[in-house]
Amino acid sequence: MPNFENRERELRALERACGDRPGMAVVSGRRRVGKTALLDRFARSRRSVFLPGTRAPVAEALRRLEERLRAVAPPVAGDVLDLGRLETWDAAFGYVLARARDEPLLVVLDEFPYLCEADPSLPSTLQARWDHRGASQLSLVLAGSHVGLMERLVAADAPLFGRADAHLRLAPFSWREAGLLVGGTDPEAWLEAYLTVGGMPRYLSLWDPRHDPLVNLADLLDGPGAPLGDEGTVVLQELTAGSTAARVLELVALGAGTFTAVRERAGLAPATTSEALALLEELGLLDRVTPVGEDPRRTKRVRYQVRDPFLRLWLGLVLPNREAFELGRGAGVLAANRERLAASQAVTFEAVVRDWLGAREQTGCGPWWPTGGGEGIAALALRGRVATAAASAFWATGVDGAEQRARLLRVLAASPYDRAPETLVVARSGSGVTAAAELYAEPA
Repeated sequence: MPNFENRERELRALERACGDRPGMAVVSGRRRVGKTALLDRFARSRRSVFLPGTRAPVAEALRRLEERLRAVAPPVAGDVLDLGRLETWDAAFGYVLARARDEPLLVVLDEFPYLCEADPSLPSTLQARWDHRGASQLSLVLAGSHVGLMERLVAADAPLFGRADAHLRLAPFSWREAGLLVGGTDPEAWLEAYLTVGGMPRYLSLWDPRHDPLVNLADLLDGPGAPLGDEGTVVLQELTAGSTAARVLELVALGAGTFTAVRERAGLAPATTSEALALLEELGLLDRVTPVGEDPRRTKRVRYQVRDPFLRLWLGLVLPNREAFELGRGAGVLAANRERLAASQAVTFEAVVRDWLGAREQTGCGPWWPTGGGEGIAALALRGRVATAAASAFWATGVDGAEQRARLLRVLAASPYDRAPETLVVARSGSGVTAAAELYAEPA
């Protein structure tokens, strides 16, 4: 069974939606984020049927569902499974509603968009049955990794709009929670793991805090059978290999951080570039970053980043060197690309500092940079149009806090915000800095 850690809030939400009384819940989140572990834990103490999602014809999906239903909610004389088989989704929903009249039943349909892909009428069929369920004690959970499709499933113009009692958007673990899976007592080791592989539970659970990132990455990625060697292809199942969106994502991972850079390197028309970037944002694979204080819908100052640190490294290091990693020579590739690893860690560390500073100031916090590029601010906390605090962020040792604070003040003076009551330099270590490990001691 999958490991389960620290999803108590999500479990409580499922309990409210489908616990003591029947209901419907929608659970969305990227692959590897822990949906299966959460749903397994929720279903464990219940009379339940879990249908794993695969791309399969309707008949095959119904056959697999029928097998599970016969074991958990066997047919009674005269019903559809006593007389034959499940041949339509309407019959399947009718059956589970009937079998839940006298005793609660939980049905989990994982990767629900795959089922809808095979039968586009499925949401309408479910809506019709759900709206006439009467006194049935059926609870239903619809789960999926295609975040955009799951959102559209319950949108205002969709058949299931208003039917779900809860919509859980499952996120990766935050940097604050990384230690739960990394283990040990060293906050710096927790943070280093998070900066390198991000917050996906499986990645953090495989991290060995006794070793540095290069050793850990070699263990995870290098050689036949490496636990995460082919992980990128698993995560990217929603993208067609060789598609425009897949190519754009790879280019962003390799450093094409603006619309123009992506368009020029990919050789795409502007409209095609926009469509690919929008799809990647919808899938939760790409972040569209804008300066704090600007209207993100209107500003032309936009940067793109691969959201997940592990995927960023996989696309930037493993994918271009697949043969070397498959032959067990990936450690050399990693050693030769220390700067790319450091750059990826720096991007994530700045995001951590923004999250920390925003929580401390209890206000919005984001990056800021001037028109045309140049030196920017890693974390600027704003209350309205007034800056309350600013911070530089360096995942490095030996940082001169006084020098970096002076630089930060110069950039602030040239910004629309002029000054901030507090300026900080957050670094792994150095003189006159807030040490990175201290972030864990601050109240969230």
